[in-house]
Amino acid sequence: MPILWKFVQLSIGAIIMERYTIFPCQHSKRGKCKMCRICRLKYSRGFTLIEVLLSVVLTLIVVGFMYQWYIAGWNLWESNDTKVYLQGQTRSAMRLMVMELRNTTRTSTQNPSPNLSIPSTPNNNSIQFYLPIDKDSNGLITDANGQVEWDTSNKIKYDYIPGQHILRRLEGGQQRILAKDVTDVSFSDITIDPALGINEVKITLTVNKTVARNRQLSFTLQTVVRVRN
Repeated sequence: MPILWKFVQLSIGAIIMERYTIFPCQHSKRGKCKMCRICRLKYSRGFTLIEVLLSVVLTLIVVGFMYQWYIAGWNLWESNDTKVYLQGQTRSAMRLMVMELRNTTRTSTQNPSPNLSIPSTPNNNSIQFYLPIDKDSNGLITDANGQVEWDTSNKIKYDYIPGQHILRRLEGGQQRILAKDVTDVSFSDITIDPALGINEVKITLTVNKTVARNRQLSFTLQTVVRVRN
């Protein structure tokens, strides 16, 4: 870019020098004059076609580079804005799921079972679970025997819908969208990933969005949740 700017400066300077430099007058005995009639006719001519074309070309070059700078700046802003959007909604969805799953269980012996369940791979893009509830209204979520009271009549489900690219939460027939632009979700426990503990659940959430020039921006967040014993 400095080379282009130097070229523009030299071109404009050449035009100015050619048009306005006062050369020694050939029509005066002293060799100089105060713009005699012949010199005035010579140096007061209009712009030549070459000068006009050169000015147009230089203007187009400058405008073209300014437009490219604008587009580059806009693309950079759009990319950063999209990244913030993707990361924000992914973290928000993950925060809600972690908060709820920490209160679930997968090792309870109660009947009916309140244990969470995850489909086997490759269909492990959903999870079902139950949350504790104060059934006897004593201000606690445990009964007289110290057992956790589970709301087994109210099943909660996190479910990924590939066709709509959404991750939703279902409870009592009510749907809540946790994240949009989702391309992949997986839930894993020890039966799917032996590296996990018996009371651990791993969540992997990936979102993706297309921006200018069909560029793909993707963000993946993964966390491991420790549930109740």
